[in-house]
Amino acid sequence: MSHNDAIDERDLANLGQLRDLYAHADPVPAGLGERLKFAITVQALHAEVAELMESALLATRGSETRAQPTRIDSVTFSAPSVNLMVSVSPSESTEGHVRIDGWVTRPEALVEAVMEDRAVTAKTDANGRFVIHDLPHGPIHFVIRVDPSDPKVRPVITPTIEV
Repeated sequence: MSHNDAIDERDLANLGQLRDLYAHADPVPAGLGERLKFAITVQALHAEVAELMESALLATRGSETRAQPTRIDSVTFSAPSVNLMVSVSPSESTEGHVRIDGWVTRPEALVEAVMEDRAVTAKTDANGRFVIHDLPHGPIHFVIRVDPSDPKVRPVITPTIEV
């Protein structure tokens, strides 16, 4: 057998045991996958990162913390080129889903709501307002393209929040 031969059942069993050993001895930290996807997305987009404003309203949770986060209905993000405010309310048409009303400080921008399994894009009106209907609860971040016609303008990406 050479190094070019296919992996057989014994190899797969050994690799499975090795995976189980590492999963027990050094498990992957909770949320690492989401943080890595965010970092890769920012790097790939060469994006400007928006900062979460009004963070005093949110509870920071560690593994030993048992406090529940404070429920808020609106969040504001700020970046040098644009600000974004989103307000979350129950969906009028689909139970268990949410509606996002938003406002961007730049008119006619594209706002992409990125979830684990899909992304939804909305264009802001002349006043910077947009609405996205029927989104499921879960983690979400936003990518704002302030000038969609110019590929040289960097998009702005927000941290992930839970809706």
